[in-house]
Amino acid sequence: MKKVAGYVDSGMLEEEEEFEPLTSDSSGDEEEDDMTPRGRANKLKPKPKRKRSPTPPSPRLEPMIYNQELDDLTDDETSESGHRNTPKKSPVTLQFNVPLGFHGPLFVKLDSALLKTNEEGVRHEMHPAPSKKMRTTSPLPEETAPAVRPKGFADLPPELRNTVYRHVFVRDGTLQIPQRSDGSGLCQSAQFLRTCKLVHNEGCSILYGENDFHFKRHHDIRAPFWEPKPKEIGYQDFLHFLKMIGPENIQYLRDMHIEFDDALPKHTPDLNIETRRYIVDEYLMNCLRILRDAKLRKVSLTFWGRRQLFRSDVKFIGYLEQIKADEVSKNNVPWPYMVKVGAWVWDSIKEQMTRKKKLYEKK
Repeated sequence: MKKVAGYVDSGMLEEEEEFEPLTSDSSGDEEEDDMTPRGRANKLKPKPKRKRSPTPPSPRLEPMIYNQELDDLTDDETSESGHRNTPKKSPVTLQFNVPLGFHGPLFVKLDSALLKTNEEGVRHEMHPAPSKKMRTTSPLPEETAPAVRPKGFADLPPELRNTVYRHVFVRDGTLQIPQRSDGSGLCQSAQFLRTCKLVHNEGCSILYGENDFHFKRHHDIRAPFWEPKPKEIGYQDFLHFLKMIGPENIQYLRDMHIEFDDALPKHTPDLNIETRRYIVDEYLMNCLRILRDAKLRKVSLTFWGRRQLFRSDVKFIGYLEQIKADEVSKNNVPWPYMVKVGAWVWDSIKEQMTRKKKLYEKK
């Protein structure tokens, strides 16, 4: 950098050089010397005083110009009548400084034609730009025709499906457990119920609701291979059937017939007359307890055995009376067995088992 003419660089001055005082009045200095303590007076040195630098000359002014050239006026500084035939100017570029937290700057080009009405007198309206879809690198999959699913059993109306269920599941007579040798039991229904959940849910209501089940004592004997002596089956199949179908299907049961009979002496030689009776059979007691939750419509009972049923058989009669149905009946047996249950006992059982308010008005 060039040094300004007329100024003195203070770095070039020597510190030992004595300067003249800036003012002729030295009274202030004498007063300061008197106020200085004596002990420190000898230690203080006189401060060197700087000479006054000369004032630089004023800069030379350029001569005044009276005939200056004027700039061209813009369209905004004149009236509308002054630029009707003037050509359109280029668009004006504006810069917007976006606040912190947003991306910027933003450049917007505004055409002067947007700020005024055109020749037809219609103002240009600002409309939002159409949204652009995001581009994907992978090509769009081609539209394929939906696969036509073949029609099946589930596509049939419910009325037709119920008709099929009745042909498969409903028997003309009673559905006996244990099953008969003619194959009229449940052996043909399991395969169809396993096809899907729809068939299982709809078919169970017809299988258990529209069949008349007949349960009786099974006098055959069987045993696992590790047991040397087989035992009478009795009511074990009856109990196994109720546990197998579950509590939901038990609610579907409507019509039922139960035969009460004692065990045969030839298959139970270790038991006496009283322990062979059905009123002490634990399997039968559990069956009666499960049937308390069934919503039966009709129950038919048959009493066999070697001894008559009395009111003193409290445990058996108590479980039996907890079963409720709209209609309760007793099957007549031949002459030697007609008195297996007395009229005074049966009337009390029938009254307790019959539901006061019927659930099924029609079959």
